Amino acid sequence: MSVSTPSVAIVFGTVTPPQGDVIELNVHFGCTKEVSSFEVVLQNWNGKYSPNGTYPIVVGLDGGISVGRGANCPLLLTCRVESVKYQSSPLESYLTVSGRCWGERLFRRVVTKTYENKKGEEIVKDLMDYYVGLSHVRGGVELVESTDTTYTRLEYSDTPVMDILQEIASSADKSGVIGYDFRIAPDGKFEFFPKNSKTSQVSLSERIESSEYSKDILRIRNRISVYGATDKSVPADKDLWTESLAPSDGAWIATSGTISLDSAFKVKGSNSIKTSAQNLYYAACQLTLNSGKEADADLYPTLNLWLSQDASFNGNTTITLYDTNNNAATHEITVGTEKWFQTQIPVGTTNADSWQTPTQFNWHQINRVQVTCWFDSVGTGNFWVDGLFFGGNQYNSTQDDQVSQNNTGLRELVEVNEELCSDIECESHAKALLSNLKDPAEKLTVQSTVIDYGTTPILGGDKIRITLPNEGINADFRVLSAEYHVDGKTQVLETTLELGREKPLLADYVYALRSKTDRLSRYKTAKH
Repeated sequence: MSVSTPSVAIVFGTVTPPQGDVIELNVHFGCTKEVSSFEVVLQNWNGKYSPNGTYPIVVGLDGGISVGRGANCPLLLTCRVESVKYQSSPLESYLTVSGRCWGERLFRRVVTKTYENKKGEEIVKDLMDYYVGLSHVRGGVELVESTDTTYTRLEYSDTPVMDILQEIASSADKSGVIGYDFRIAPDGKFEFFPKNSKTSQVSLSERIESSEYSKDILRIRNRISVYGATDKSVPADKDLWTESLAPSDGAWIATSGTISLDSAFKVKGSNSIKTSAQNLYYAACQLTLNSGKEADADLYPTLNLWLSQDASFNGNTTITLYDTNNNAATHEITVGTEKWFQTQIPVGTTNADSWQTPTQFNWHQINRVQVTCWFDSVGTGNFWVDGLFFGGNQYNSTQDDQVSQNNTGLRELVEVNEELCSDIECESHAKALLSNLKDPAEKLTVQSTVIDYGTTPILGGDKIRITLPNEGINADFRVLSAEYHVDGKTQVLETTLELGREKPLLADYVYALRSKTDRLSRYKTAKH
């Protein structure tokens, strides 16, 4: 197949080495995980590119590298010279110049800032405008594309810009698919876009001279465990037990005084539990849970409740837990003077030392909770209980793929994501991860000296069609990296593409719950 010889145009500052001086040139296009880079070896006759030469090339210069075929010589890289190396002998003199694209600016700055309720694209633009100084507009078109993700709070302290960009790219979603790419385009503009949304127009049909295709199981994960916020409670509705004297899980009684439902004075929901005492030493109310509704304090290691009491009480309150064998565990608290006093009391086996309890007390089977408020002597007064629940458990789900486990063995992944606020959300997220990770990774490297990309070079992050009949491949692959190598001696331009293919990571757990709660309207919190 006949192709035109390579065309090369290089500029470093005001120096424009002629193509005849180019011994070897390598341009590497990166995307998201790395920025693009270059290395060129030039003939340095009479030291003309040396510091004291006619055309000195020094570190710190901005420049541009264009590579193509024949009359087509498109810009590949807007770059910065970061290293120069001189080699000479009595007969030869060479200069090696290397550096990176303008993406090197992503590594210069660290960020100390908090972003609250910001869309993914807003954060990216802020980084470009105030920390990096890269344009993200071309011909009036915004190159940082919108996301469907709003971050409720991201707090950074001396965090590199590159790390923040990678976090946003790996977590933001668009139309139900998680994952963005970013790159520095040949003209030095910053682009941020959903994965697989950029399609290369270059046809590789009958132009691939060598290829290496592989599948590996290194990425496979066929048991996914997802843990969400540590906010799982019994009951799931944290106000259920104090909205009625006969909630669905049990019933309230007064063990000293009288009990009633109070809709006028409460801190949560519609009602609170009111206990009244007249000429008594103490007032007490008790919630008895139905059989099968017992609380497991080892799974839910925090007892939460709100208390309010009249000034006639002395401020001392006793919390008593009973197990199904009628064993009692007691804990003393002092109620503050505020209108409503909230307390969170550690419970369970690991916290037993803070309770007065018999050794045989069964923390797994708690069926009664009693609140007792004391007078100094005989007294009269009211106290109220609201928002009583056992909490502190972590939402979770584990999903398995038995076929993958049979084929490759058990391979596990654990993810903690505190933005997930129900077992259903954890389950949906685990299923999405499992679908993405249960199959082998496909990797493909292709090389060719006859690819002609005209004026549109293949870039990292592009989607490109690959057809290899012998390997049974006819599919779209994502360009992980692209490398252009020019041999000045043989006048050969070789293109090497490193490609990958993976299933999209669906954000279906977000969409499935969006209609049920505002909490997961694709809002995310920081992982720091």
